Amino acid sequence: MLNRRYVRGLLLILSIVVVCAPGCGLLQQNQSPEELFSRALSGIAGKETLSFDGEAGLRRESSGLFENQFKFEGKLENHDRLTLQTRLPGAVTPVGTGSNGVNAAAVNNNGQPSGFSASFERKQGQWMALTAEHEPLRGSLSRFNPIAQMESIDRLNKTIKSEYGSGRRTKILRIELAPKDAKTWALAQLQDEMNAIRAEYMHKASNVKGASQEKLEKDLNKVWEQGEASMEQMMKQADVQTVYHLTVDRKTSLPLRLSSESQVDYKDMNNKSNKEALVTDVNFRSYK
Repeated sequence: MLNRRYVRGLLLILSIVVVCAPGCGLLQQNQSPEELFSRALSGIAGKETLSFDGEAGLRRESSGLFENQFKFEGKLENHDRLTLQTRLPGAVTPVGTGSNGVNAAAVNNNGQPSGFSASFERKQGQWMALTAEHEPLRGSLSRFNPIAQMESIDRLNKTIKSEYGSGRRTKILRIELAPKDAKTWALAQLQDEMNAIRAEYMHKASNVKGASQEKLEKDLNKVWEQGEASMEQMMKQADVQTVYHLTVDRKTSLPLRLSSESQVDYKDMNNKSNKEALVTDVNFRSYK
């Protein structure tokens, strides 16, 4: 009898240790990829501050080379306030904001702007730009917010699988968006960028003096409408495939890295087939 009680006691203690031991990884091994993604999203949503750095580039199938490459960095403060800063080749400027959320003083040695920064604030689950609508790159920068990317992924139809090659300390998830959702989301982001470009140039046109202002605004509206119609026509027939790879810390469930490739197959206005891919890679750090 004593031996049976002793054995039962040992088994009970052992079960408690297995369940409660931090970082043992046994529970996480039993979690589905969907649950791991949910924990990673919840983990990053609960942080007051964090920082990240990343890079992005456009690759065309015709050349196989990256175009329009640039680096960026960001900092989250007070849980809901995010500043994004581009870092153009040959120049590095600190992340910082003015009263309107724009760092207009960033210049390189030639006196030209070396980068651009914009601030965003999360309100009712949506990231709202604090910069003026006419500021350059305002629309483009918003799509490189990795926190907003993860929040959007959570709302979209997708397939999540565990990737081979994960280490002891990390878990890699492969997240592929449903083609229809990937296309709808890509079009929405392109339209935001188009609207930002239009606002920027209409603002410049408003500063033109004299009778030529009205003509300039009319011409700009015409060009913008033609561009928007062309983009919508190409995207209507396009195929979009978007895949993310999320690296998660096994112990904390926090995201360590988020990379993506969004590939678009489309035909241009001359009915010529094209294939482009937007590639991004972000590393998270300094969680608090």
